[in-house]
Amino acid sequence: MIDRRNLEHLRGFDVWGFLLFSHGWTWLWWSVPIAAGWHVFRFPGIVFLLVGGVGVTIGGVVMSWLVGGRTGLGDLWRRLVDVRLIPRRWLPVVLALWPALALVGAAAAIVVDGASHPLRVEPLLTLLADPIAFAGTLLAIFLLGPFHEEIGWRGYWLDRLQLRWNALSASLVLGVAWAAWHAPLFLMVGYFSSWDFAPDPAAFAFNIVVGAVLYTWLYNNSNRSVLAAILFHFVGNATGQLLELSPAAETYQTAATVALVVAVVLWWGPVTLRRGAPRPLPSQ
Repeated sequence: MIDRRNLEHLRGFDVWGFLLFSHGWTWLWWSVPIAAGWHVFRFPGIVFLLVGGVGVTIGGVVMSWLVGGRTGLGDLWRRLVDVRLIPRRWLPVVLALWPALALVGAAAAIVVDGASHPLRVEPLLTLLADPIAFAGTLLAIFLLGPFHEEIGWRGYWLDRLQLRWNALSASLVLGVAWAAWHAPLFLMVGYFSSWDFAPDPAAFAFNIVVGAVLYTWLYNNSNRSVLAAILFHFVGNATGQLLELSPAAETYQTAATVALVVAVVLWWGPVTLRRGAPRPLPSQ
């Protein structure tokens, strides 16, 4: 049994200790199919993909226990399952912001460039015609990212970062680490090609860093709800995979997202990204 009191001598362990799991564990497992050239959605590659991917989850749970004990785990669980933490006025942000930004990008491509087909909905319509395939796709999107990642990123790490830096700085630090965490996926055989899209790595990383600010904004205004972050992440991933934007529309979507982030920072303030009340703090 680890004596949590000994952790006090490891300066900053509550922050960098998480990276041992999120990046250390994950990259170690993911390096195997990359080195072997295995397709990551076929056996045995998929085993290493899935086991490696839960490094963020393990980090969130283990570090919550090491830092906060049973109280930390109980707090994590409550924020994961208690839907009452999410204010009703923030539900439109959770459920509609990412689709709205995609539609803004498509509309801008039409107005500015005269594009005739900036948005393809055929992938979504095809899946809607097959309810089983549609449900399976949504389940895969939910499990391969939103659920297991948010237990670590927002469930644990964001709180520790915000205890040291303001909300904007903490968001950017998390965003860079989050983008770097995904980097090995670009080296894996069959990962992005299996979803019929292959994003530009630089654009992908930039969007993650920018988007991290919106996640913190939502998190700080929804009583530290991990469930809100999971749903927000899920809707964002589903939007990106089921609504195919043209390259120009994607560029306009990114511009709209950046403009929104600037507006959020200016209106809600970089210190807490929250107006009218102090930011909720973790118990430990």
